[in-house]
Amino acid sequence: MVDYPLPGDYEGLYAPAKDLILLDVRLSPVQRRCVLAHEISHAKHRDLGCRCDRWTERRADMEASALLIDPLEYAFAESVYGQNVHGIAVELGVMPWVVGAYREWLHDHGTLVIQ
Repeated sequence: MVDYPLPGDYEGLYAPAKDLILLDVRLSPVQRRCVLAHEISHAKHRDLGCRCDRWTERRADMEASALLIDPLEYAFAESVYGQNVHGIAVELGVMPWVVGAYREWLHDHGTLVIQ
């Protein structure tokens, strides 16, 4: 993994030919953590090219959310913030898109039951 000034609105990318993740130097610590988790998914699957098809990006987002969000912490945050994605994201130390991806994952894989 290398920090590098990426062009345009790129926050990170996985270069499969070099098996290397590049993260933009301008990222905040929270952005950096989330983008790194997303790019780790691309590296795990050896995805080719930047901004792959929407299914590949969705998979990377959902896998990143599973790496970054603890189910019990999510349940607590949702009990406090309800449907407020931004509040939940701040509570969990992730970007709002990670919360959205985690909610998609929950939808696809059943609900979280806390006793």
